[in-house]
Amino acid sequence: MAIGALVLWIATAAAGVTLLRSGRTLRPAQEALTGELAASPSVLVRIGAVPLTAEGKPPPGPHIRVATPPGEHPLLEFSHPALGISGAACWLMYTLVHYRPFAWISFAILVAALLLGVAWFLRNREAAHRRLTGSWTFPPRLLALHGLAASLAITLTVVTAVVAIHG
Repeated sequence: MAIGALVLWIATAAAGVTLLRSGRTLRPAQEALTGELAASPSVLVRIGAVPLTAEGKPPPGPHIRVATPPGEHPLLEFSHPALGISGAACWLMYTLVHYRPFAWISFAILVAALLLGVAWFLRNREAAHRRLTGSWTFPPRLLALHGLAASLAITLTVVTAVVAIHG
């Protein structure tokens, strides 16, 4: 059963990678950006090193406060795949050495990844509904496939972990 769960983890990851590759973001048209830059001669693009000050030090850099534009969720976009990979690694370790705590650690990581994935899906759906730039749109069939593989993987993970405790 552990190998079957590992295959489901890999299938879920493959569906997730396919989902990320086929996802599109709502961005401004490239022609509008190019037209604005071409119309404004004051916008200069510099390639190369920044000139040093008279003391031989680099000029002071701007202190910019980082703010995420509406519709973009970089923490969710990073955390969901990162937790999925970490959980799959723990499950692979459990499959190879049958150390029971690895099964429950991977289950906990899978639940966290599941919650982040659902949150990412809901936020993207809300942002797409508002037509915010930067929101992701995914093909519904791939979303269903990824969700089905994830639900089968979590079910088989729980069953395998419970059998491992009693067996």
